[in-house]
Amino acid sequence: MGTSLNAGLDTRKAFSTCKHLLGKGHTASLSYITNELESGGTLYEGIKHCKTTFPPLLSMMVQVGEMSGRTEDAFNGLGDYYDNRVALIRGFIKSVTWPVLQFVIATFVFGLILLIMSILLGDGGADDLLPAWISNGSLFSKYCSLMLVLYGFAAGIGYGIYMQWLNIDIFVGFLSLIPGVKHAFLNLAMSRFCWTFSLIHNAGVDAERSVVMAIKASGNPVYTKTLESIRESVRKNQEFHTAFANTQTYPAEFLTILATAEQAGTISESLRREANTFREKAESQLKWLSKICTGMIYGAVAAVIIIMIFVLFNTFVLNPLNTIQNSI
Repeated sequence: MGTSLNAGLDTRKAFSTCKHLLGKGHTASLSYITNELESGGTLYEGIKHCKTTFPPLLSMMVQVGEMSGRTEDAFNGLGDYYDNRVALIRGFIKSVTWPVLQFVIATFVFGLILLIMSILLGDGGADDLLPAWISNGSLFSKYCSLMLVLYGFAAGIGYGIYMQWLNIDIFVGFLSLIPGVKHAFLNLAMSRFCWTFSLIHNAGVDAERSVVMAIKASGNPVYTKTLESIRESVRKNQEFHTAFANTQTYPAEFLTILATAEQAGTISESLRREANTFREKAESQLKWLSKICTGMIYGAVAAVIIIMIFVLFNTFVLNPLNTIQNSI
C-alpha cells in the first residue's frame, strides 16, 4: 500500500492492487472494504469494521495517515514495524526450536524406559529386582498424565494466541512486571508509543487525542493504565513532559528528550528518533531473553536425563545389590 500510494495511485486503486496479498481467508473483510471505498467512504472506516483481519495499531495509524494526508508514510512505517516484529519472532523461535525438540525427545525416551521396565521386567521373572511403583505400572501412568497436561497446556496457549482467543496484552503486561525481563517489553512498547506520537503530532491532531491514541498504540498495560491521569493533565493545559512525568511510569530519558523537544518545537522529529532508539534496545534485550530461554530449556533437558539416570541406577544396581545382600 505504501509503495502504491507513493507511486501516485489513489486509495481505491491502491487497495484493489494490494488486497489479494492477504489471501482468501479474508475475502469477507476485503469485499466490505472494497464496497466502502466504492461508495465514497474512507479506508479507515472500512478497516475499523474488520477487526478479525486488521489489528488495532494498523487501524489507528491509517486513521492518522488519512487525517494528516500522509497515508503512504503510515503504511511504510507499519511495514517496517511488522517486518521487524516478524524478524524478532522468527529469531526467537529459531533459537529455542532445537532445545525444545531435545526436551520432547528426552521426556519421550524417559517414558519409554518406564514402559519397558514395567512391561518386560515386571513379568514375574524380575519382580524381586524391581520396586513395586515400577512393576505395577503406576509410575508410568502418572508420568503420562503429567506429560499430557504439560504439553496440552502449552499447545492450548499457543493455539489460543494464534487464533487471537487470548488477550495477549494481559500476558505482555505480566511479563512487563518481572525484573530482568520487563525491560525488553517496555522498550518495545515505548518504541510503538514514540513512533505513533510523532506521526500523530505531525498530523496536527489536538493534544488530548494525540496522547490517547499514542498510549493505546503502546499496547502495554503498564502504560495504558496511565491514560486517564495523563488525559486529565493535558486537559489542564500542562505540557506533555509534565503530564507524563506525573505518572512516574515513563523512562527518564524519554521525559528529558520530550521536554527538550517541546521547548525546541521538534516533538515529531525527536520522538521518531527515540522510537528507533527504543526499538534497537528492545531487539538487543529480546535476543538475550531468547538465549536465557534456551538455557532454561537445556536445563530442563538435563534435569530429565539426571532423573532418568537415578531411576535406572536405583532399579538395576541398588535394588539387585540389596536383594542379594538380604538373601545372604
